[in-house]
Amino acid sequence: MDNIIEKVRQIVIDRSNKFYEETKGTKDEYNLYEDHIVSVYSFAKMIGSTKFLDSEVLLLSALLHDISMTDRSLDRSKHNEYSAEIAKEILEGYNYPKKKIEHVYKCILNHSSSRKGFRTTREEAVLVDSDCMSHFVAIDKLYNLAHNVMELDNTESLKFIQNKLTKDYNEMSENVRNLVASQYDKVMNASSIDEIIELKTK
Repeated sequence: MDNIIEKVRQIVIDRSNKFYEETKGTKDEYNLYEDHIVSVYSFAKMIGSTKFLDSEVLLLSALLHDISMTDRSLDRSKHNEYSAEIAKEILEGYNYPKKKIEHVYKCILNHSSSRKGFRTTREEAVLVDSDCMSHFVAIDKLYNLAHNVMELDNTESLKFIQNKLTKDYNEMSENVRNLVASQYDKVMNASSIDEIIELKTK
């Protein structure tokens, strides 16, 4: 298991570093692996350890679920579709078992909220929980997205963050939602961006 995971991790790191170098100094500057995947992977490993599931499929899905974000030519609104296809190509290149590739593909495709009704496995549920949790420990990055990339003012940025985290909160399973409930309340009751920009989950 560790072998395929480490090979895929290196691919994600390499693509993330390349994208970072290409965008360094611009409003799109971002390192997918360091700024997002590390967190999602950690939450997946933590949450997944308490459930009966295929941990290899889950962790590969966590590593690859946003891989298309390292290609600026691809439509970000369809990142789940593109990422699923890229993940499939990568895993096929390592002769990974077909049934497991299909499972990873499904996890990645369905992590988008628009695909909520298509989720049927524990791995999909944990990936969604992990992705949502990662946003609660990266409010500063959500602010950067809103303020610097989308060019929203502070009032609009606050609303963007509140709307984003509300969407995530409603996507989470009940047990995981309880872990961020206190922080969610603070975000929703904030009257200014300064009140929430440094918030982290405990």
